[in-house]
Amino acid sequence: MSWLRSDRLATVGLPGGGINLASCANSPHFHITLKPDLEEEGAYKLHGEIIIQRIFAENETFVQLPTTIANVPSANYSATGLVVTDDNGIVPYTSFIVEQGFSGLPHRHWKTQRATSGPVSVRFTAHPRQVNRDSLTSPHFDLRNGTNGLTGSLWGVLPVHDPTAEDEYDFTVSWDLDPDQSAAFTWADGVGSFSHRFSGRITDLLFTFFIVGDVHAYPSIPTRKGGKYGMYWLAEPPFNITETAIFIENLLADETSFWEENSDLPYRVFVRVNEETQKASMAKGSGGTALQRSFMFGYNEEYGINELTLKTLLAHEMTHNWTPWITGSQAEASRFAEGAAEYWSLRLMWRNGYITSHQFLSEMNHRLYMYYTNPTRNLSDEAAMEVAWLQREAQRIPYGRGLIHNANIDADLRAQSNGMQGLDLIARAYVKMCPSNIACGAEQWFPLLEDALGKKALEEWHQTTTGKPLIEPREGSLGPCFDVYKNSTEPVIWQWKPKKDVDLSSKDCLV
Repeated sequence: MSWLRSDRLATVGLPGGGINLASCANSPHFHITLKPDLEEEGAYKLHGEIIIQRIFAENETFVQLPTTIANVPSANYSATGLVVTDDNGIVPYTSFIVEQGFSGLPHRHWKTQRATSGPVSVRFTAHPRQVNRDSLTSPHFDLRNGTNGLTGSLWGVLPVHDPTAEDEYDFTVSWDLDPDQSAAFTWADGVGSFSHRFSGRITDLLFTFFIVGDVHAYPSIPTRKGGKYGMYWLAEPPFNITETAIFIENLLADETSFWEENSDLPYRVFVRVNEETQKASMAKGSGGTALQRSFMFGYNEEYGINELTLKTLLAHEMTHNWTPWITGSQAEASRFAEGAAEYWSLRLMWRNGYITSHQFLSEMNHRLYMYYTNPTRNLSDEAAMEVAWLQREAQRIPYGRGLIHNANIDADLRAQSNGMQGLDLIARAYVKMCPSNIACGAEQWFPLLEDALGKKALEEWHQTTTGKPLIEPREGSLGPCFDVYKNSTEPVIWQWKPKKDVDLSSKDCLV
């Protein structure tokens, strides 16, 4: 699952809390301090303070926080749950709910009752969300208890000023830790108290994951100088975490090469234990959520997760780094991003030798089976999005539908070029447009699609959006070594199979 993305960040690491003002001297400054309270097991807390170098007028909103993100409760501080001060002492405030705020989410806004003077300090205490095995599985934005630590996203705990602003800000994030504690968030990691400074939009601060406490990591914390990758966890999982971390590190290098990316930004992976046991994606209690340059994935200790399912889940989440779609409706963005992540994660694992041709075929067919047997398969993209958090099967519609549509586009491109060009060409062109263009979406993708395949390709995109007729994989949609066939009529289930007398281990099959 993916949310928003930006590649505009400039970062400056500050071990021990030192500050270099030169790089961010002309930007408004926010200083965030986070301190975990892990004294009482089962009653962990995260204390925080944000200092805003800005004057606020009377009756002006100074901070806001979503009450839920994709139906996941945030820290959701009460109407009087913040302590606000400035140079003149306590700042009185009121609060109110905006039903559709930033990113279409419900938000609580806090508004001053007098003009402020000097820097404004906002203090808060976040409590982890309490869940059990019968809770619904959900995206990983919430603050959670872990073994001697906490995990979460800053989006879910940090009240900020106007996340819609496109201004550049100067941020310092400080972790107030005991000497034997560690912390990592999307942009930095460290042992003991440390600070990290960077400039960017408010969303560059919000759309980040974190982990704090008795943190284990690969490579060890702090990340070596120049290192761009890290994986972090609290409890020792039932799978080989080091092998898993190395797999993601290697796949990251392969995907970075494929997408021709030149970013110097880090990439970090966070792991948590999910108490929920309902099936979220490919295994009970497992799932993942991607934000900027990072993702959080969770597993259930009771059910575990097999090696191949784990790898395909992690590959999917990482591939979201190259599936940007910011403009338009959430339904439109979901079908593009989830379909592309399904398609490219498996295709690139196959091309780079992480899975065999037979495993690739099996994984692709499993996703087709899940789509065609989904009771919500005929819902439109919009209708599926509307009920996604009430009827969980609807959450999977953009994954299967988007996967098949991408495979069909690839087949059409290969057919018209005698196998010389496929989806790679326009997918890479689209991604290259996006790092400097935060408004990526239909405005960029549709012209590329039309130039490559004509207006019929756009008509098909819009037809696919309706969910009717049921989308079918085309001949050639898995490559030259596979046929398409129907293996069921009630319900209709399309599958791929090897062509007769074809050696799937042949390099000619890899596309």
